[in-house]
Amino acid sequence: MTEFERVVVLATTLFYGLVPLSGVLAVFDPLRPPIPPLVGPIPAACVGVLLILTATICGIGVVRRPPARPLLLAQMGAPAAIVLASIFGFDPLLGLGLGLLVGAAATVGCATVSFGVLPGAARMIVTGFLASSIAVSLLALVMLALHRPAAVYAYNNGRAIGTFLNPNEAAAYLMVALAIAGGVLVVARGTMLRSLAIIACIVDGATFLATYSRWGLVAFAVGLIFVGVFSRNRRLGIGATLVVVAAFCAVMLAPKLGYEHHNPRDDASRVVAWTTGVRTFLNFPLTGVGPLAFARTYDVFRPPEAPGNTAPVAFDPHSLPLAYLDGSGIVGLFCLIAGYAIYGRELLHRLHRASEVRRRQALATVAGLLALNVFVLINTISLYFALFAEMNALALVLADVELDVEAR
Repeated sequence: MTEFERVVVLATTLFYGLVPLSGVLAVFDPLRPPIPPLVGPIPAACVGVLLILTATICGIGVVRRPPARPLLLAQMGAPAAIVLASIFGFDPLLGLGLGLLVGAAATVGCATVSFGVLPGAARMIVTGFLASSIAVSLLALVMLALHRPAAVYAYNNGRAIGTFLNPNEAAAYLMVALAIAGGVLVVARGTMLRSLAIIACIVDGATFLATYSRWGLVAFAVGLIFVGVFSRNRRLGIGATLVVVAAFCAVMLAPKLGYEHHNPRDDASRVVAWTTGVRTFLNFPLTGVGPLAFARTYDVFRPPEAPGNTAPVAFDPHSLPLAYLDGSGIVGLFCLIAGYAIYGRELLHRLHRASEVRRRQALATVAGLLALNVFVLINTISLYFALFAEMNALALVLADVELDVEAR
């Protein structure tokens, strides 16, 4: 790699590592639910600056070495739809801020596609991602053990959260991290990379369970079923099936074992959120009410028996597809679906010519994405677009290169 290429790959790796910290940016959201902040505005601003700085470096790299046009459109469709919906929405500034962050993630995704195929680049990105997941998981477990910060612990009913916005955000990220770690564990031959993957599986797995996300277990099981069906490794398929069985057993027991970690009101509030979300979309079907503007119209469209606009349910419809419809309408949903269609077609093409090792590591990433998409059917995850941009791009790269190749 040239010095310029190395800088872009390092910036890409740093962005992947910083994504778990993006939850602290919620401190700048004037309409956020009454969530106790983990850090103050100054540390949060530092995280935001680093995210924009690394994305800018990646953007310079993309200008000099752009990906194929269809992949560029696949990445930039979602932020473009968010910006368009913001202009016509009820909270333009907040929506444009979200569009900026999603655009930054999309730029990094483009850089991943263009520079991730360089010798050692994919290995560097995956290593940084796993190391970051281990660090944030350890922090979440320490916070959980110490019950600190006390306000955060109490607000989340004793569930692991770390630097994320809520336990569901943590669960969504950790599902993807576990998929990456599992893929590395299956294909990597180097001691360092395998050791890192083992630690990630243990630490991230423990933290994932400590989020007490029942639907997260179901979504993760779907990802494992995908691995079991499409893997040509019989032992891997059997292992995935056993984990699926264990996950569903845990889901059956979770309402009793983890009852004290869930607010009973949350189960009923989802119905209210979905009802309000459907009503919102039907009234603003084309471009929606604007990104992050659901709370602006909640009182107008909520059922009479629903809680008021200060309740957590008032801030999103608790379903990412529905939230995207409400925020950016049919235009936004079309852009998102088109992006997945382009990536799916390109991935199938690359998997067709991939070696068995590359096929396995790419499919592990796809399994994590599949689990994520199942998870967001009944959850709204602010990390979704960053993970969408990063993991779609990484799956393409891993279908083309092997992780054991060292950087040169």
